[in-house]
Amino acid sequence: MKFKANSRELRDVIGRVIGVVPVRTTIPAIENLLLETSKKKLIISATDLEISMSTQADVMDATDGKITVNAKEFFDIVRNLDDSDIEINVDESLKLTLKTKSGSYKFACSPAEEYPTLPAIGEAAEVSTIAADSLRTVIERTIFAVSKDEHRRSMNGVLFLFSGKGARVYSTDGHRLVRIEDKALVDKPLKREANIQEKALSLASKIFRASTVEITITEDHIRLKNADTELISRLIKDPHPDYEAVIPSDIDNNKLMTVNRAELLEKVRRVAILSDSVNHLVKFTVAKDLLTISAEDTDRGEMGEEKLQVQWNGGEPLNIGFNSTYITEAMGSIDAPKVKFALSSPTRAATIKPIQEGAKAEAAAQDILILIMPLRLN
Repeated sequence: MKFKANSRELRDVIGRVIGVVPVRTTIPAIENLLLETSKKKLIISATDLEISMSTQADVMDATDGKITVNAKEFFDIVRNLDDSDIEINVDESLKLTLKTKSGSYKFACSPAEEYPTLPAIGEAAEVSTIAADSLRTVIERTIFAVSKDEHRRSMNGVLFLFSGKGARVYSTDGHRLVRIEDKALVDKPLKREANIQEKALSLASKIFRASTVEITITEDHIRLKNADTELISRLIKDPHPDYEAVIPSDIDNNKLMTVNRAELLEKVRRVAILSDSVNHLVKFTVAKDLLTISAEDTDRGEMGEEKLQVQWNGGEPLNIGFNSTYITEAMGSIDAPKVKFALSSPTRAATIKPIQEGAKAEAAAQDILILIMPLRLN
């Protein structure tokens, strides 16, 4: 097996799949990349046994072959090369030699037969396409609320409930929840449920940057694919909660506060610097049309306070506490100039909705709701 390539182009191709390779594993084979040359194409694949990705690029003077090489070592060398043509050759003793104009590097390889078999998509699948921008927007607006607790497997992903061309999308970690409703997310109707792993979505948001993405869903897997890159992820099959059941109604949460999103984000970030380092508690005190945001670390005797104008129709003053990280991440996921908080009491969940204005309001394709559970105030 041999081929010639541009070092910058090879770096970019490996960079697409390197995120799949696990940082720590007890299975040495998946620490490698699978390299295959066929018909003047180089195909590079990676897997962690749950998620697999393959991508390809044109190469020169190639002979067909297939081997695996340590992902970290190979990528670290390639990404530190100057922009130049390089030559790669694998001999019969499974030694890969990478030659540049000024140097050479030799890597130990393993037979391709020792690499795990990459998953294939069966015939019983539903296929559609999604705009790359729409896919990335949904991911960025939901992924921050995914649970990191491995014992809550059903919450380790983002749930897509496809119905026709639209979908409802949910993510939660048990303390906050995001729901997106989009009536035209995909081009061809789907009727599938797909709980997609957080790692797969994070990779997809970085890789699929332009045009459209083909989306294929089976009972157990989802495949996202464009002209040169394919990502296949095993779906999370654990039963998920009834997300709609935990979202309070407009009747229950009838105390409304409208606030400038950017100002709120800026002030919460500042005040949170002096919040308790364990629970990151910030207190919202809203009375008439004034919101006071405060935080205090009693152990160090420090506190911070900010005020900003709001629109408040809740009547009596309300004190409610939130984890500052949940507020800043929620505000950071929204691009609207204003947001509306719907509140009930200091112990009941608050919901947040963006308020678009003018032409953006008419063009908004997604209905977004964010739910945040409050923290108990002392």
